[in-house]
Amino acid sequence: MSERLPLTGIDVAILVGGMGTRLRGVVDDVPKPLAPVLGRPFLFYQLDMLALRGARSTTLCCGYKAELVRKTVGDVWLGMPVGYSVESVPLGTGGAISLARQFLKSEDVLVLNGDSWLELEWSTFQAMSGPDLADVGMATVAVPAAGRFGSVALDSEGFVTGFKEKTEANVSGLINGGVYVVSQKLLSTLSRDAHSLERDVFPSLASKRRLRGIQAKPAFLDIGVPESYATANHFFIELGIAPHSMFPDFPAMDHALPKLGTCAVIFDKFRRVVLEKRSDCGGWCLPGGRLDAGETLAEASKRESLEETGLDIEITGFLGVFSDPRRRTVRYPDNGDLRQLVDAVVVAKPVRGDLVKSHESLDLRWFAPHEIPLNTVAPVVEILREAYNYDGHAVLR
Repeated sequence: MSERLPLTGIDVAILVGGMGTRLRGVVDDVPKPLAPVLGRPFLFYQLDMLALRGARSTTLCCGYKAELVRKTVGDVWLGMPVGYSVESVPLGTGGAISLARQFLKSEDVLVLNGDSWLELEWSTFQAMSGPDLADVGMATVAVPAAGRFGSVALDSEGFVTGFKEKTEANVSGLINGGVYVVSQKLLSTLSRDAHSLERDVFPSLASKRRLRGIQAKPAFLDIGVPESYATANHFFIELGIAPHSMFPDFPAMDHALPKLGTCAVIFDKFRRVVLEKRSDCGGWCLPGGRLDAGETLAEASKRESLEETGLDIEITGFLGVFSDPRRRTVRYPDNGDLRQLVDAVVVAKPVRGDLVKSHESLDLRWFAPHEIPLNTVAPVVEILREAYNYDGHAVLR
């Protein structure tokens, strides 16, 4: 079992440069990846997932309305650096990735389409490529109507053997899920001229047995056409990651007051972390809270951990102070108060006790790094990213 978040050390590219012509009349004023879903841009859900899984950086491969994309997202997302590769003319998926190569330094690079959602067993997926395996690993997903996408054929060893063109027939099959892990070897061969990975690169790789596929989880969404975009709200509600009013993305700060508190990242000997599912929002959080009068931060973190988890803890390090108002501002549902969370965070280990959830929690569990739920609340994500990379040096954010 890995002791780190599954995308640790991986640079990611998201293809967000398309004009979204098939959504015209439904989404007209923003690029397709910024199309609103449950009141927030679709791209935000992808960035949340990548930050939670520990990606080292994400580069947005932009074209149409690139400045709007940058203004909307910014340069850091929940502790994950975000860069921008902007094409002056449309380059297709292959040319866009080649242009972005200067930002993509990891041994293997993860590539996502900016108009689809698909999560994988990331550690398994990454292991599919390498000099002795393949130049590209491709996520495939089984869908009941593969005709709109075109289907993918795999052999018994997982190598892609061919592609079928799009058809009108409503038949089930495996499709390209739009998520790839790409080797630096292949990146170095891509031209910056306009071309398509899917049409111009992948068929040749398949013929040489250098393209492998892995079947992903069934939760797949492509918002590229009006019919599928219309299902996006329901999709994210069913997935359990609908936004909650308690955690607005970019709140107006005019009436927000700072709230000083503390929380503990409690690791067991397997590097699992304790999270509690809050009763007020349904999201997963770290045990913690505000200081009582006369307490030190260390005393408060120990008290809150005992009250909310049933565990006596030993503090093993000081992780740092986290205060970024963009995603650390909460609106409390009971009174509507807006508060900017300023948390002093410690790293700890349990020394006695068993998990016992408090009246404030719906659930309480240990999670391995790859098991951390997608509906972990935004203020916790940046903390977990730092905690799983903690080397004894505190951060000030």
